[in-house]
Amino acid sequence: MGDDTHHGNSGARGPQDQAIRFLVESAIRKVASNYTNDRPRNRDEWVERFCEALMSEAETSHHGVISALMASGVSSEEIYQEYVPAAAQHLGEMWIADRASFIDVTLAASRLQALFRKAGVARDGNWQDRSIPLGQAILLVIPAFEQHSLGAFVAADNFRRHGVWVRLCIGLEERELAEVLRANRFAMVAFSLATWKSVESSGDLVKFLRSHVDRLPPIVVGGRIVSERAPVEKASGADFAVKSVREAIERCGLATVSEPLSAHGMN
Repeated sequence: MGDDTHHGNSGARGPQDQAIRFLVESAIRKVASNYTNDRPRNRDEWVERFCEALMSEAETSHHGVISALMASGVSSEEIYQEYVPAAAQHLGEMWIADRASFIDVTLAASRLQALFRKAGVARDGNWQDRSIPLGQAILLVIPAFEQHSLGAFVAADNFRRHGVWVRLCIGLEERELAEVLRANRFAMVAFSLATWKSVESSGDLVKFLRSHVDRLPPIVVGGRIVSERAPVEKASGADFAVKSVREAIERCGLATVSEPLSAHGMN
């Protein structure tokens, strides 16, 4: 009688086990299908996904996007040289188009800057202030009237990897900036600008520096606003408007280390 009961229960479990297995397999197929269909198909879609994660309430969701990017074959260097600046620009465009709030964009930008600082420290040991044996130094300025700062951090990292010592000045008033320039010897003073309004505002600042600082080094303006050089140079009063760090170095005649590097603008 015990054997009949055992066989009876076994027979009852057989169809139940099959049904459970079928449900589990269906769920796995559905998850796999959703993952494949939902996976970004190109760089622009990855940037959009990255920005969504940066603005998310979840503190670490953007790290998940970075991990997925690397799993798809994108190197960490490409992420910080290509995707981080692209995300910064996309966030700005979303804000202008009223597709993201100021709070969302501010949160995302702070997370981007944190990522870039951590990446720089991991590569160099001291991302903020690294001495370079070539001995050349530049002053990289984010003026008080400029609201976008991520591009300057990207540019600073690129300058350093070329072998140029960088001092960052953020939000200094014109007299404070003039004092820094008088007290130090720089091979270049570069302004990171993102909008035409900032270019126009920089005109007065450049004019002040030219009249208050002896031995002023070449003044360079860079940023995503530099689509055409001549109008930017005229409006800002800068010696050079450039589209990349490499161009800034070449125009000012700085010596650099020989290192493969993608040339990116100061935006």
